[in-house]
Amino acid sequence: MKFLFCFIALLVGGMTAPLPAETALQHEGITWLTNYEEAVNKAKSSSKPIILFFTGSDWCSWCTKLDKEVFETQEFATLAGNQFIFLKLDFPLNHPLPPQQSTQNKQLQKKFDIRSFPTLVILDPSGQQKIGHTGYRTGGGRQYAEHLRKMVENHTNYKKNLQASQNGKLSGLELRKLYEKSKELDLPNDTSCLLKLGMQSELKSYFLTERYRFLAEEGLIHNKEAVAIKQQLFDLDPNNLEHAHYDIAVIEFEAFSEEKGRSKDAAIEPLLDYIDKFGSQDRSNLWRLEMIVSQVYLDKNHLTAALKHAQASYDSSPNSVHNEIASAIRNIQSQINATR
Repeated sequence: MKFLFCFIALLVGGMTAPLPAETALQHEGITWLTNYEEAVNKAKSSSKPIILFFTGSDWCSWCTKLDKEVFETQEFATLAGNQFIFLKLDFPLNHPLPPQQSTQNKQLQKKFDIRSFPTLVILDPSGQQKIGHTGYRTGGGRQYAEHLRKMVENHTNYKKNLQASQNGKLSGLELRKLYEKSKELDLPNDTSCLLKLGMQSELKSYFLTERYRFLAEEGLIHNKEAVAIKQQLFDLDPNNLEHAHYDIAVIEFEAFSEEKGRSKDAAIEPLLDYIDKFGSQDRSNLWRLEMIVSQVYLDKNHLTAALKHAQASYDSSPNSVHNEIASAIRNIQSQINATR
């Protein structure tokens, strides 16, 4: 899949007199609306999903390719033209939009956290729930129509399975798939509910780890719940056979690195502790952790310690990364030599 990662910092500057407002544009059997409220009303009345197409019509080459290869083809219009409500949200550089339309587009860009063009966001017929998002894809109109149809189908199945989860009919593995889908769709209420259900399933360790990760990201890693979950995970996996100790070490390193008042040296203590206890039996992760520690020491200008851990990383790493690590070792050694 190819995307053009173009950020919006230069968009919509120096607006001149507004053009007459257009609410719909017709292309090859597809009607592109330009008013969000109109699109939502049509979606509700027709029970059709909404496609929001974020584009830069006069500067984004991949947007133009998507238009020509997909949306302007008869095969796409035939297969998908009557299955969705289409809303085009344009961010042109060389011609102004009516002020109200420009404001609407920027508000929707912010609401859906659009960072690259082209991006399509698919909403359910209520306009309230996100079905998914996508961008430019090769294959033409037929394949793109099938791609969109599959996204809608997967979301429909997700909703059915979510209902089944409330009735206690799903296994831990099924709950995990639903949980990961809810995160992908950015549905925090569903995520929270599935997390609670999962912690009572046979995949308890996985969901406890996810809960611990969530608390850490919220700055709550020291509260009573987090402390209790950590102990539960250690009790469930005392010998690190399911890598609970590894997961906790990485989560704590990331959380401690963000804590105000905590030094970087203190932040790596969970990693050093893990290396000391389990490094010899977890060589697949050992070299990565050693390089993280090396980088932290390098950032602090603790060159001797950085070199020691970089060399330890090299010794435990697979051949595929030897060249990269050797280059890092040479860089650290040259910095040491320069200080002598």
